Amino acid sequence: MRLLSALCAAVICLGASAKLTVMAKTWTIVERQEALMKEVNEGQKGKELTLKEAKKLRKELANLARKKAKMKAKSEETLTKENKLELEGDLNNISVEIKKLKLEKRAEAPAK
Repeated sequence: MRLLSALCAAVICLGASAKLTVMAKTWTIVERQEALMKEVNEGQKGKELTLKEAKKLRKELANLARKKAKMKAKSEETLTKENKLELEGDLNNISVEIKKLKLEKRAEAPAK
């Protein structure tokens, strides 16, 4: 019992003294575009997305890439903070749409 109490006290002390900071990965816009495209491709391959849905999502990602290129051309090959926020919002919307379509497919699937 004493050993257990001592062990617990040591763990608490270590936990309190250690500064554990968990940092989420910071994704770049390009990384997010690539990840979403991969998710669309895998979703279509796994029958979570129809061909029509996958094509629509790919078109949205292509439009986003064109939009980003136009923004870069206007501001000397760099994106302003406002540009990044706008593009990240667009990426969020596409991501939500992918998740929604996949979830709808799971809800429609017959229970086994």
